[in-house]
Amino acid sequence: MSINAIGHVGICVSDMETALRFWRDGLGFEVLTERRFRGSSWKRILEVGELELHTRIIRRDHLMLELLQFEQPGHVGTAERSPMNRLGLTHIAVWVSDIDAVARRVVEHGGTLVEETRTVFDHPKLKGKWLICCDPNGVRVELVEYPEGEKILERQPEAEDLLRKAW
Repeated sequence: MSINAIGHVGICVSDMETALRFWRDGLGFEVLTERRFRGSSWKRILEVGELELHTRIIRRDHLMLELLQFEQPGHVGTAERSPMNRLGLTHIAVWVSDIDAVARRVVEHGGTLVEETRTVFDHPKLKGKWLICCDPNGVRVELVEYPEGEKILERQPEAEDLLRKAW
């Protein structure tokens, strides 16, 4: 296969500074690049008419996001949270060691909590806490607190066994 790497996920934002306050200041992403785009080649690639685009590539751990603010022609849609079963990207998971502390940070930095999603899973073989929050543009961010950490997702016999027995 000739794919070299997966690069990033793009998020259209209504206001770059508001988005950075959430992602950079709230969740600890680092800004890698800032760019402005205009011109016919970019209009074709992005499938818009007039184009004035401001982007920032941000990274946290192994996830890179591209925040895109379309100054021209502007953004389309609202910042409402989409139903989880809508086709397309559903959420970004963030693994945390203290879900309540991170939830407070999210709110302090412009995000919202979806309290009705707060869940504690207390099974002898699998313990964890979940909470959905949203960035200022309605992007779902799943806060996950597992004592075992991210290894629960890896294809390891012990992780597979924990999940199978828990469900």
